[in-house]
Amino acid sequence: MHRLVSHASFLFAALPAALPAAVPYSIEPVRGDRGMIVAGHPEAAEIGLRVLQEGGNAIDAVVATSLALGVAEPYGSGIGGKCAIIYHDGPTGQSWFIDGMDAAGSRLDADAFSALPSSLRNEGARSVGVPGLVAALDLAHQRWGSKPWSGLVQPAADLAREGFLVVPGMPVFFARRTERIRSHPEAERLYLPSGLPPAVNERLANPDLARTLGLIAQEGRDGFYDGEVALKMVEELRSGGGVLTLDDFRTYRARLGPPLSIEWRGLQIVSSPAPTTGGSTVLLTLKALEVQTWDDTGTLLTAGNLDRWARSLREVYPMIQSQVADTTDATDRWLKLVEPANLERLRAAAIRDPGVSPEYDDATAANGWTTHFVVADGFGSVASVTQSLSDHFGSGVVAPTTGVILNNSLKNFSFTDPQGVNYPAPGKRPRSTIAPTLILKKGRPSLAIGLPGGQRIPVSVLQVLVDQLVFGRNPGDAITAPRVHLVRSYSDLPDSNRLQFEGPPADSLAKDLAAIGWQIETITDPEAFGGITAIEIDEDGCMTGWADPRRTNHASGY
Repeated sequence: MHRLVSHASFLFAALPAALPAAVPYSIEPVRGDRGMIVAGHPEAAEIGLRVLQEGGNAIDAVVATSLALGVAEPYGSGIGGKCAIIYHDGPTGQSWFIDGMDAAGSRLDADAFSALPSSLRNEGARSVGVPGLVAALDLAHQRWGSKPWSGLVQPAADLAREGFLVVPGMPVFFARRTERIRSHPEAERLYLPSGLPPAVNERLANPDLARTLGLIAQEGRDGFYDGEVALKMVEELRSGGGVLTLDDFRTYRARLGPPLSIEWRGLQIVSSPAPTTGGSTVLLTLKALEVQTWDDTGTLLTAGNLDRWARSLREVYPMIQSQVADTTDATDRWLKLVEPANLERLRAAAIRDPGVSPEYDDATAANGWTTHFVVADGFGSVASVTQSLSDHFGSGVVAPTTGVILNNSLKNFSFTDPQGVNYPAPGKRPRSTIAPTLILKKGRPSLAIGLPGGQRIPVSVLQVLVDQLVFGRNPGDAITAPRVHLVRSYSDLPDSNRLQFEGPPADSLAKDLAAIGWQIETITDPEAFGGITAIEIDEDGCMTGWADPRRTNHASGY
């Protein structure tokens, strides 16, 4: 067998500051028939691939890749944050959702927290939830892992000790958060050791994190949620005004359950349920579009097709905002959203004119926070995994000697309506727009896909899936096509008619969309639309990895 390695991850540095009308992206597909990893850093992808080559299964590779990404992409994810896994188990043919989303502490005063200035909810000790990533990996490994836990964790510890390679495209992620990093001495010591963002081809080590990962390798989840590491995190958070307790860490548990699932033109599409909103946004919109008649143009990117697509998405947004969150009746709420009567109402409402957008701050759509990776093994098992600190570098808080940068996920609660489904509460998990997704054909995975990108995550997944499933484009062409985002209004403001394009659209397209009521905006930040990682699997089991060059993604297979 021969192995091909994608070079797409190294194209990022060449991206222009302002994108031309034809976005110059291309992907070199990576093929294999025994295993495939597509992840946000080459060294993390290689660590995961080695696990597969040594006889490990998809979950074994998920554990190793996830922890290595937390080392190599400290701005995007890590053991101080959350993790959501969609997993299809080849031997049993069942699909699962592992919920490792961050959680509010047991002593959270919801009204007092909501009354804080946004600066205190968005950064620092008060913004931190109990991290769920380690618990999610532990749960998945206990259920499906085949290799010893310690051997899967140790490569990440070694990478932290030796230092990860700073590849092209990474320094900007440090540069954009230097103010937050510098406001927390431990974070500054670890991530700006020279006072400046690291340069390409440097290695950045974190010996404190290496030691913490070593404890996790030896002691399992208790090495993180109990003992000295947990105690130091709690002490640091309490000193900054946080309310998390050692018992909050000890009692945190990841959740295991079914994913959301729809049938769509003979396919089964599965994605993440509450407390994530990305999966429900993708699936509900796809169901609304299932009977849609399209212009036969071979692409979504025409005025008529984008108009149909955006109208349906605009109707889905407020439904998701009002119904999907970490509630005890989350499953019932979802089933009501996809019942035929609601789908008919949604389709009927989607013929409305675009209307006029309000003026408001759409900061939640600003950047490609988070990271996503996909894994496929030779046993028919596939995983689509999104993990995050919420913002780049999370809260900025690092407890001394732990090396763990902690999330700021509590900022993702909604604070205006105490009766709202996403209002904070003790133990509650704030929602997130992440959308790890799988497509199954005849009960077998045919595509695993996901990306970082904040509010743009579900919209980008939706665009790529429509381009593939409706217009027959291959994943590479669908992924590299210029992206379009429908900005989401806040729930108490009028509908949005704002379409954001990745680079200026062709004049004719812009004029045609404007003529039917859409307001066109151009985004020139290459990071803004995230970077998709995907694996396509054909009926013979051959795998193709797709590493979107919008980020530092890398595909490795054999």
